[in-house]
Amino acid sequence: MRIRKSLYLLLALFLSAYFLSSAAFSQNPAAYHAEVYFSPGGCIESRIIKAIDNARVSIDLAIYSFTSKEIKSSLELAHRRGVEIRIIADSKQAEGKYSVIRPLYDAGFRVKIIHGKGSGIMHNKFALFDRNLLLTGSYNWTKNAESFNYENAIFLSDPEIIKQYQSEFDDIWYAH
Repeated sequence: MRIRKSLYLLLALFLSAYFLSSAAFSQNPAAYHAEVYFSPGGCIESRIIKAIDNARVSIDLAIYSFTSKEIKSSLELAHRRGVEIRIIADSKQAEGKYSVIRPLYDAGFRVKIIHGKGSGIMHNKFALFDRNLLLTGSYNWTKNAESFNYENAIFLSDPEIIKQYQSEFDDIWYAH
């Protein structure tokens, strides 16, 4: 009887462990999508344009340097489709000769041009597409970043990471 009771207890323990581990991994992290790109020559710009073109509801962009006319054109098309676009840009970079930030602002985009704390800069480089795809990395939205610089960009669909970036974006947006 004692052996049978021990076997039942052991079986219950194994079944509990199995079901607990299944529940813990029911949101399988492996199911979240991640794409990693490097430049020069890694087609980061075309992947950004694809993400913009696929956006249906919203794009939130925090960017340091943005001079790419191709990406600007894609954002303009998204804006015309009714995609809500918010842009946070660095104050010094936004006023640069080749920056496309001012033309986007002039075209009716919601833009906040800011600087960091004190003499700091707004050095973030990330974008959220429909609150379900995140782009982050060192990549500035420039021809130099695409063609000459050693840069990186990662696209992620992990909801927990996206939630953190969305919170950071909203914190900066509403603080300015």
